Amino acid sequence: MASAKRVLLKLSGEWFAGKKEKGFDEKTFERISSAIDFTKQKKIQLGIVLGGGNIFRGRDLKDIKIDRVSADYIGMLSTIMNGIALSNFLREKGHSNKLFSSFAIGNFVQAYNTEDALNALMNQKVVLLVGGIGNPLFTTDSTASIRANELEVDFMLKATNVNGVYDTDPKENPKAKKFENLTFDDAINQNLQVMDQTALCFCRDNNLQVRVFNADEKDGFEKAISGEEIGTLLKN
Repeated sequence: MASAKRVLLKLSGEWFAGKKEKGFDEKTFERISSAIDFTKQKKIQLGIVLGGGNIFRGRDLKDIKIDRVSADYIGMLSTIMNGIALSNFLREKGHSNKLFSSFAIGNFVQAYNTEDALNALMNQKVVLLVGGIGNPLFTTDSTASIRANELEVDFMLKATNVNGVYDTDPKENPKAKKFENLTFDDAINQNLQVMDQTALCFCRDNNLQVRVFNADEKDGFEKAISGEEIGTLLKN
């Protein structure tokens, strides 16, 4: 994978929380800021899709019988909270950014449209994408695959707490096999939990390469953004 001019990064909400499990961790925000410094040096345009698991996950409501659709709407709002927090933090660090939600929130979060997001990228602003795709029953991985294609990025990055894709959970199986390269069809057929099936199919059908890497690895963001062979590369 060669270096790129425009990249989309998917960040999970759980990673935002760091060791706190819930809420925000300044160290993770600092890591994102450092990665943005790197993209500026390399003149790489950056879009970031945010999850919301550090604030809310649908399974948190199972005991009180909240239905999946309502839980997903709460999850979308969680991603927006993350976006507002990260946007403010980055602005304080001197990083010009533009926050877009899949649906407008009052007068302080602009509704997403592709043209405005592309203009922001071309004006060297980091684009923060929240609110999922605006519909329930879709994950933020699916959101990332859609936005990556809309914004015509060179490749997509998925930052996780594992250093790539394995055939089984490496935390439970010390003999789990790591894939250096993996086709979307193999990931789908083996039901590997790297992304949901909808996202995998969308990336495959649009020939969008995805690199999965450990966000906590030293210089992990910088290596992944540069197209270095880190983690696992998913492709056709």
